[in-house]
Amino acid sequence: MLKQSLISINKTLDNLINITKQDIEDIKIANHESLFQRNELKEQYLKNFTNQKSQIDSILVKRNESGLDLNELINPEEDKLLGEFKQKLQEFYEIHKKYSKMALLVTNFYNNLMRKINGEEIDVGYKMNKTNPYSNFSLKA
Repeated sequence: MLKQSLISINKTLDNLINITKQDIEDIKIANHESLFQRNELKEQYLKNFTNQKSQIDSILVKRNESGLDLNELINPEEDKLLGEFKQKLQEFYEIHKKYSKMALLVTNFYNNLMRKINGEEIDVGYKMNKTNPYSNFSLKA
């Protein structure tokens, strides 16, 4: 049961990694339609990942509660699959971080462009300090 769950979650992570790589390429060429079309699929993979992770946790907790020795909890094949899971999870984390930064930059660019077009300034919380004659700091974005 654990072996099958690990194989399944590793496939899900592979799919998430591949989709995120596609998203990065589409951001680079401003292919927004493709990005939006994959959103539902990504949400489904994330939901699957969450369910699979819960299932793995449950199996490991049951094994631990059964009083098995540490060496008996996980066989060598499952240990290998857990190692792959950890590696894929780290890869997904890194690539998703890159994607998130790119998406944030694009969002900020468009938001700032719209503000400039509309002639808006946004107060980000810094005001001129009237009681301090040495400070005339004001920040607008």
